Amino acid sequence: MTKMETNRMTELSVAQWQELIASCAREAASSQYERNYGIEVRSKMRPFMSEMTPEEAWLFELNALLFLLGKQANSRQLSYSTQMAVSETVHALESHLHSGLLPEAAVKQPGRLLETTAYMRETALGRAWTPPFYLVIYAELWISLISSKAEGHRLLLEELVHLTEGPSKSDALFPLVARAWMHFWLEEDQQAWRLLGAAERHGLELEQVFRFLRLLEESGNWTRLEAWLSHCANEQVGRSPRSLGEYGRYWDAVVRALPEAEERMWRAIASLPPYCSSLYVEKLMSYGRWRQWIDYQLSHGSDPLGFRAKDLQPIEKEAPEALLPFYHQSVERYVLQKNRDGYKRAVKLLKRLAKLYKKLKREQRWETYIETFAGRHSRLRALQEELRKGGLIP
Repeated sequence: MTKMETNRMTELSVAQWQELIASCAREAASSQYERNYGIEVRSKMRPFMSEMTPEEAWLFELNALLFLLGKQANSRQLSYSTQMAVSETVHALESHLHSGLLPEAAVKQPGRLLETTAYMRETALGRAWTPPFYLVIYAELWISLISSKAEGHRLLLEELVHLTEGPSKSDALFPLVARAWMHFWLEEDQQAWRLLGAAERHGLELEQVFRFLRLLEESGNWTRLEAWLSHCANEQVGRSPRSLGEYGRYWDAVVRALPEAEERMWRAIASLPPYCSSLYVEKLMSYGRWRQWIDYQLSHGSDPLGFRAKDLQPIEKEAPEALLPFYHQSVERYVLQKNRDGYKRAVKLLKRLAKLYKKLKREQRWETYIETFAGRHSRLRALQEELRKGGLIP
């Protein structure tokens, strides 16, 4: 396509746009593996955008960025300079998607937006590998399409056919997750889960799974979100503190909307691998399950002095009696160390115990306990000294 043939840009299809973008790329002095390649190609395209509406210009720019990403990220193994170029293109795509014009483009340019998703699909199915971010863009475009077009159900079924028509590429990451999205919008969650499970073998990122969860939260579809959270209770969730915290926040949202889901939340969180236990402990505290929190600490031999005083204040206020065994157990453990530092720590906890017994109006029981304790350890001179220093015995 020559520049003279591009005078009426608003009449061109996305396929013709891509031809024009490719011709601009061929004129670039730098190669696709250089950092300034994208800047050069995009600068050559700008004159063609003068007669476009903002939505058309946004879509044209999106197609240019998709073209660049396809040219640059064509392999899993990239040189350092190419990685930097790809990083810049991905950053430009992220900024472009969040510029606020996607919803407008979906309403005013639905045909071209659908053509763009078709271009992405055909590009991905024609390759052995596409960058994971390609899926992010594809999903975001479809989210806008589905929310703005009345014939969404028909489009989803048609897209499913296209995604399964190709050769053996249908078991790669892109088609598996893309099909999962189609089934998700058709409310066929079992099929979506099966496809996402298969995609895990191809490097599916947890963030891509969480995009399904965020969409359910944004739409207030709490029953489905609960089902997805229960299904996602696996080892992937705890791979990073950020993902574990996000998973927990989704459960909080569900329980606020559906209080009856709380017990199911506990079952799901308890089923997570051991390295996810921090979420279980955090939830016990935030939901006021004080005795269960204490039982957990006791079973794991936790040290009360390992917590900040303010961390234990809610329990001291709401269920002070629950703290008694926690403190008593740790006192005995410190005494068994048979050194000055252990005795000092034991005394520190004994002081806390004295306050708890007073708060519980059990001063007599405390007096009996401390007298018995001191007598039992009367041969430990250093401990006796620390008890006197702490004002616990005369």
